[in-house]
Amino acid sequence: MITTQESALQVVKRTLAADFACEESDFDNAGVTFHLSKEIEGARRFPLPEKFLAVVTMGRGVVVSCSAERLEWARRNLAGFAPDALFYAPALALMVNLVASDNQTMFGPESRYTCTLDTFQPHPAGKDVQLSIIHEQTIRQLYEDNRFPNALGRQHDPQRPTLLACLARCNGLIAGLAAASADSDSMWQVGIDILPEYRNREMGKALVSQLTEALFDIEKLPYGSIATNNIASRRIAISLGYRPAWVDVFSKELTSQ
Repeated sequence: MITTQESALQVVKRTLAADFACEESDFDNAGVTFHLSKEIEGARRFPLPEKFLAVVTMGRGVVVSCSAERLEWARRNLAGFAPDALFYAPALALMVNLVASDNQTMFGPESRYTCTLDTFQPHPAGKDVQLSIIHEQTIRQLYEDNRFPNALGRQHDPQRPTLLACLARCNGLIAGLAAASADSDSMWQVGIDILPEYRNREMGKALVSQLTEALFDIEKLPYGSIATNNIASRRIAISLGYRPAWVDVFSKELTSQ
């Protein structure tokens, strides 16, 4: 079981090294390294686009990973930036301009958080909220309800199935959902949606809390992705004991938004 932040960061480092086709030591060494993107066993189960560009750091070394036709461009145009500056507007603008010709844009910077038993601070549900843990068969039925895109995505993904979720009801009516997708064998990503009429009741905090505990029970490392401007979600994550693990920016097809 992954019980400490130290052990969690080792799992994250190993997974990211597979995600971005680099060495684990690249995240510990100061500076920027450039790598050809490719599929490697142990990576999270996201599809690798034919044309790809990503920049990732765990707080020290910065890794640039990209497809073959972008590798020389990256070395030529990004090597002159200080590591931190690769996440600032001037460098991001260069990347956006590069990928635009392929109908892509750069997403991020995205902050990724993990939670472990040594930092976890559980939060109970309010008296008027009923929480229940649900599993794949019940979750699949919720795809017919399009109100939970952040928790479930737009459709079932057989590569990264949503296998565990926590459902909130108020007076018998569904009010919110937190769900975890099996992104890799060890790391499951938590997403959440609260219906507008039920917000500002700390329901989201209770949902994530109970789902996090359920992930601990099956020995999975919960992690979440929080956009830079999403202060509310950041506060919830930190209050529950989630801690920053890595930051990345990555190219993505515009048509897939």
